[in-house]
Amino acid sequence: MNYTKEQVIEKIIVAYKNCAQKQSKQEILINQVIQDTGFKADEKSEIFKLFDVSKYEEIIKTIPNAEIIEGEKHNQLMKYSTGEKSEEKQMENTKNHDRIEKLLTILKQGLYEKDEAIRLALLTAISGESIFFLGAPGCAKSMIARRIVQAFKTDEKEGLKYFEYLMNQFSTPEDIFGNISLRALNGDGESGKEEYKRITDGFLPQANIAFLDEIWKASPAIQNTLLTIINERKFHNGGKVEDVPLKALFAASNELPTKNEGLEALYDRFILRLVVDFIQNEDSFFEMIDDSNSKDSIISDISENDKNLLISNEDLENWRKEIDKVKLSDAARAVISAIRKELTLQNESLSDEDKKNGELFVVGDRRWKKIAHILKTSAFLNDRNEVDLMDCSLIENCIWGTEKQQKKAREIVEKCIKQNGLDCDTAIEDIQEQIGEFDEYIDTNFYVNKAEPKEYKMQDGNIAYKIEKIKDIYSYNEITPYYLCPSYNHPRYNRTGAYYDDNKEIIGDFDYYFEEDSFQINDNKVSWIDGYREEAYAVSIEMTDDDELVKDSKVFDTPDLLELRQSKADTEKYTPIKSFIDSELKKLDDFASEKTAPYKANLFANQEYCDVIMNAVTEAKKALQDTQVELDKERNDYQ
Repeated sequence: MNYTKEQVIEKIIVAYKNCAQKQSKQEILINQVIQDTGFKADEKSEIFKLFDVSKYEEIIKTIPNAEIIEGEKHNQLMKYSTGEKSEEKQMENTKNHDRIEKLLTILKQGLYEKDEAIRLALLTAISGESIFFLGAPGCAKSMIARRIVQAFKTDEKEGLKYFEYLMNQFSTPEDIFGNISLRALNGDGESGKEEYKRITDGFLPQANIAFLDEIWKASPAIQNTLLTIINERKFHNGGKVEDVPLKALFAASNELPTKNEGLEALYDRFILRLVVDFIQNEDSFFEMIDDSNSKDSIISDISENDKNLLISNEDLENWRKEIDKVKLSDAARAVISAIRKELTLQNESLSDEDKKNGELFVVGDRRWKKIAHILKTSAFLNDRNEVDLMDCSLIENCIWGTEKQQKKAREIVEKCIKQNGLDCDTAIEDIQEQIGEFDEYIDTNFYVNKAEPKEYKMQDGNIAYKIEKIKDIYSYNEITPYYLCPSYNHPRYNRTGAYYDDNKEIIGDFDYYFEEDSFQINDNKVSWIDGYREEAYAVSIEMTDDDELVKDSKVFDTPDLLELRQSKADTEKYTPIKSFIDSELKKLDDFASEKTAPYKANLFANQEYCDVIMNAVTEAKKALQDTQVELDKERNDYQ
């Protein structure tokens, strides 16, 4: 489910209006309204979670101008009053997006798990392109085409002409394009000359919308004529070239075109391709078989008010002028460019056998131009003047030609959109650095190192420590001593301390004065004081392998001291970092909310692509959330 709150409320209002129109009353059973929305059974819990409620009645209470009335037998009724102007006036101000969304809601009624097919079929019809449905018999392919017919206004003079035909191996051009005119053959036609001409009335050349089932069974004579009709909207009838008023051509088959049978050119004319499957969800399946109202035609169910939503020829003419003005955004151009390069790489990586079997991606310039037109149509109907990343997801349905390519097409488009998706900057590195400093602060103030200086016995029996690094105290040049023995006493002079080499033999003693008992071992340091120069020195020494930190008993066994240090750590370290993280998370949430709104509102794209586009934002947010977990773990070390 990918509804927003606004979309759920809109569906409830549309359903209420439909019920009120049918029943000619204003108070409608809530169960009837919800049933009419088309919400699936498995969507209920997600819808309730979206509104944080436990029943639909609570959602209705949030709708302005809606009220719940107690009916007979404790049935609850819904009453809604717009308090707005007439429907005609409303239509003048209705945006394309809202109008098409309402229209799609009506078209999808009674169809189960066919939302994507309805969306793409309507987009195809408005853009003036063609779509191919791949699916087994009985999965509602023809019903989808008949539903789309209902989206267009019927011409008062001629009516909306719909042509449908099931192809078979014996189909002839007469079945599709009309019979030969005997009068024209005899010279009794309009020209007065003998000519070969078809009577096209009631056939494809005169249709506004057509559906050709099992299209690959068509003969070459039919296929060749279809090429001109689909691409140029022209029909060569005798000596004349007639304009074809075709808004959209839908074709279907339960198989893909056979290789090397000359079907490639016809297949290429279908810009959008979609697999239509049987109902998968069991609840939806039983709703379908138990639905006594399900039927192909819904024109009688459209209220008079909702008929204003239907698309007229004038709408199409005006829209197509505006669609031509829509631009490809820089992001869209980048995605298309990336997809083209990726298709080339895919083709180069194919085996000779796959190439022979027709697994090459073939997307020509003409096809790309039509793909771009579909993307622009999507942008326009979503009230935008630029193609965005979400529109680009539709390319997935335009570049595959075989079943193998279908899955690969999704991967390619997803990859290219992710590469060019939204980017965001966060202060994650600064936060991680601060957490590192916080860790050191905790170690210093609440813990002590359990490791001890590692002792080595020298050749003369003295105990010494291995030095890690030291600078000469006079020249401050780095030297490489091996061992240092603070307990060494010179036999003749008042000198303490000596160096030992790698063989644990004495190199020499310190030749300057030391304060008495100035040598000290503290953690991993040996330190001493030069009494003559009154300077302090220290060197790091090797520690035992046990580098474990343990609680400082002086701190943890003293409640007042522990509380004081905890409070200081929280105030000066933990709280500022947590506030920093919260601030960065809020920035990301605000950024995501602003950017995803138009993506989620897209009427035609697969909403899963919204997550793809927002991938970088999602990963950034997860990284920040991980730092919060890390920060809290650090805090637990002293709480």
